[in-house]
Amino acid sequence: MTVRRNLACLAAALCAIFLLASPASAAELDELRRSGAVAERFDGYVEARGAASAETQRVVEAVNAQRRQVYQKRAAEQNVPVAEVGKIYFTQILNNLPGGAWIKRPDGSYAQK
Repeated sequence: MTVRRNLACLAAALCAIFLLASPASAAELDELRRSGAVAERFDGYVEARGAASAETQRVVEAVNAQRRQVYQKRAAEQNVPVAEVGKIYFTQILNNLPGGAWIKRPDGSYAQK
């Protein structure tokens, strides 16, 4: 029960993560999502789709570094695995993604929302 309670608290806290991205990086990420250059992964991270430009790769690395830092902090606070934090975050991201955004499933396939 403690893990479930911790995960519920964690889910509520994840809404604050959206505030961590600077406006410029959030806008860049949104544009890359719209263009299909970036996909949201099932584990809460982003990845470049296809041949990525240096700028796309820079955004992906910056977003993932920021998310990893938050996930690690939340995992330590809630005493849950980091991977679980990422998966919970993904469900929040998925709910807020616009139609047409790309998603990478656990089996490695891609789908559009």
